[in-house]
Amino acid sequence: MLQLLTKIIIIYPFIFIYGLVRSFFIQKKKMNEPIDFVVTWVDGNDRQWQAEKNKYLSDNKKEQYDNNEERYREWDLFKYWFRAVEKYAPWVNKVYFVTWGHIPAWLNTDCEKLVIVKHSDYMDKAFLPTFSSISIEMNLHKIKGLNEHFVYFNDDMFINSHVKPEDFFQAGLPLACSMAKPVIPVKDNTVFRHQIFSVAGLMNGNEWAEAIKKNPHKWFYWRYGLGLLQNLAVLQKGYLLGMDFTHLCQAFRKSTMKKVWEKYPTEMNTACLNKFRQATDPNHQIFTIQEIVDGNYIPMTKQSLGRHFWQISTQFKEIASTLHDDKVKIICINDDRDINADNFEHYQSELHKIFEEKLPHKSNFEK
Repeated sequence: MLQLLTKIIIIYPFIFIYGLVRSFFIQKKKMNEPIDFVVTWVDGNDRQWQAEKNKYLSDNKKEQYDNNEERYREWDLFKYWFRAVEKYAPWVNKVYFVTWGHIPAWLNTDCEKLVIVKHSDYMDKAFLPTFSSISIEMNLHKIKGLNEHFVYFNDDMFINSHVKPEDFFQAGLPLACSMAKPVIPVKDNTVFRHQIFSVAGLMNGNEWAEAIKKNPHKWFYWRYGLGLLQNLAVLQKGYLLGMDFTHLCQAFRKSTMKKVWEKYPTEMNTACLNKFRQATDPNHQIFTIQEIVDGNYIPMTKQSLGRHFWQISTQFKEIASTLHDDKVKIICINDDRDINADNFEHYQSELHKIFEEKLPHKSNFEK
């Protein structure tokens, strides 16, 4: 009892205040190493791909799969992703375009900065074919020629204004948000949230209190605001109930991905053998959490990089406004299960108009 009171009255407040004060002096450090971008894409309209996918769908297990239409729906906005990269991130070394095999008709495959990568080029045969983004993401570090430092994008994550290498990496370390946040399961989003539970379950074998003590200035970063109290609770309890992640592009290091595979080979292989995303799979957040555990990151707030929108149908006005806001560096426009045959063409057309106005000129990635 005395030991607990000592921690609460003396030790924890000291760590908190020391970390908070030190966090005011964190300075932006230049990134000198080359950085690649990796983007994954699927053409849900490809009939050959559809036929192969349907071979692996078991009627009596369909409810276990995250196989909703919005996972594969094609909005025909991908060329604007490349235009944004060329305009707002001209410093990028290479862009690795990861695909099942289909290639957009407009894509300039001879572009000097473009590297086309099929799943079969880097994934183990045992994992193929795959229709799970988890499996595709977990193996990205195996891509031949990919640099140690890279930023991973889904095709719905657009660069919205000028970005610098230091927005993703500083002094060789990725930027990440080390703010604890309890994950609350909800009925309409069980797969994604259960995946975060799976990650937290794996990583709770680590000594979180010790990780905080080693890098208090990163956990008690002054910009976290009230989130500092959540981190203080982790310091006291010693276990993690989830991290405050957002669905935006993420900075990864290949060496850390390899380390996670070495630590959790059974769990990683099991997830990658699943043909479709399942609630029991850990997701790619595990790589970022490993960096946080090791202290190999630069603290940032999740809002500092950009905005993520879950529902086009209910957030369209805000999406349109954000696309015209140069202060927002990255925007993710997540597909929406409320989009259907009756309203899809309307929203697709409106998004096309906005992107064409914002990015009217062809990039070198286009024919």
